[in-house]
Amino acid sequence: MAGISDVLTVLEKAGFEKLAKPLTVVGTEFDFEAAARGTGSSHDLVLIMTDQVPSRRLQRLVAGLARSLDLASSRRPVSLVFLGAMAAGDRVELERYARVLSVGSSLPSVSEVEEAIAVLLPLKLPNTDLVHGNDPVNEVMATLGMSKDTPDHIALVRAAVDGAEAVRERLRRYVNAGVEWHDDLEEDDE
Repeated sequence: MAGISDVLTVLEKAGFEKLAKPLTVVGTEFDFEAAARGTGSSHDLVLIMTDQVPSRRLQRLVAGLARSLDLASSRRPVSLVFLGAMAAGDRVELERYARVLSVGSSLPSVSEVEEAIAVLLPLKLPNTDLVHGNDPVNEVMATLGMSKDTPDHIALVRAAVDGAEAVRERLRRYVNAGVEWHDDLEEDDE
C-alpha cells in the first residue's frame, strides 16, 4: 500500500528500522500493517495502520501490544501512525496505550507524512550562517581586502566585533571625515 510505504520510507530515512510482519512481542504475534523501531537516539516503537482495519480490532491490537510490552518490561514509547479518517472517540481510546499521529489521508504526500510524524523525526536546524550571517569580522576583512591595513580599515575591523550597526556607524564617520562633514553641521542647517 502506497501510504504505508511512504511512512516507512520517511521513518527509514530518519534512522528507523522496519520490523518484520507479524510483530512478535513475548511470543505473541500482532498483525499490524507495518511497524518500525527507532535506532540511535530514538527508542520509539512505531505502528502503522490504515482506516481499512475496523476500529474495535485496532483498539484490541494496541491494548494487547501494550500489555505484552508491560510483561516484557519494555520502556519503548509506542506511537501509532494512522492513515485515514478516525473518529474522536476511537482516538481517545487508542491514546490510552499509544501516542496517535493521524495523517488524515490514506494516500498522503511525503510532506503530509513528514508533518504528521514530525515529532518522531530528528530536528533539522538551519545553517547558522544563513540565520545569523557570516562572521562580521571576516565579512569586513573580505570587503576591505587583506593588503589595506590602514588605521581606518583597522578601526572598521574592530567595529565589526560589535556588529553590523557599529560598522555602519564607523563607516559613516569615515565618509563624513572624508567630506569634512560634522554632525553638528547638520544641526546648524536646520
